[in-house]
Amino acid sequence: MTVTAASWLRRPAPDPTARARLLCFPCAGGGSMMYRPWQRRLPDDLELCLVQPPGREDRAGEEPLTHVSRIVDGLLPELRDVLDRPVVFFGHSMGALIAYTLTLRLRAEGLPLPRHLFVSARPAPQLGHHGAVRHRSSDEGLVEVLRELGGMPEEAFALPGLMETLLPLVRADFTVSETYRHTPVPPLDLPVTALGGLTDPLVPMESLEAWRECTSARFALHLFTGGHFYLHDATEQVLRIVTAREVP
Repeated sequence: MTVTAASWLRRPAPDPTARARLLCFPCAGGGSMMYRPWQRRLPDDLELCLVQPPGREDRAGEEPLTHVSRIVDGLLPELRDVLDRPVVFFGHSMGALIAYTLTLRLRAEGLPLPRHLFVSARPAPQLGHHGAVRHRSSDEGLVEVLRELGGMPEEAFALPGLMETLLPLVRADFTVSETYRHTPVPPLDLPVTALGGLTDPLVPMESLEAWRECTSARFALHLFTGGHFYLHDATEQVLRIVTAREVP
């Protein structure tokens, strides 16, 4: 597969003989780079594949999408290149919603399903969105939300031009998350693992526990010290869960 800026997948070390593939979906405002450091920590026979929606990083010149179904529509055609091996999905925050929605689409179209779905820092889809409507906030309000969530170092907020570039993407991604409307569907017949931070202000433990209703197979819940971006400090623990016990 030839990778261009408009491609939806980034494969840091393509391996057609991989035992399995780990497909990672970014959070709101994030891109494939958030998972790049995972590459050196994975087993040699597990290929890392990264989803890159438009509007971020090397796709910054494209208009970001504001509905999860359109993201899945764009991504689906490129997935055939990676579904020839067992695949595991990992999504953080908005990425968990994309991963779940994509799994439903794969099931509907009779395509290979992930062997395991890892959903991080995201309430179960059937709960809907009941918090603040952040995508309608002022730019100043969005900046305060980003500060509260703690996903960026404080000095980043002072970098010239960064907020001007980042805020439209964050607003679009929040729109994806906050306007999602769940349609009742049969539970997935595959294992689901939910992960989250113990002090996440957006995702209380019971909203992670509710992912149990989304599967008729095995369910597990793992909580870590930290908030919405607990993943920054818990990468090693998370990857041990993903690679040591859960990947086929």
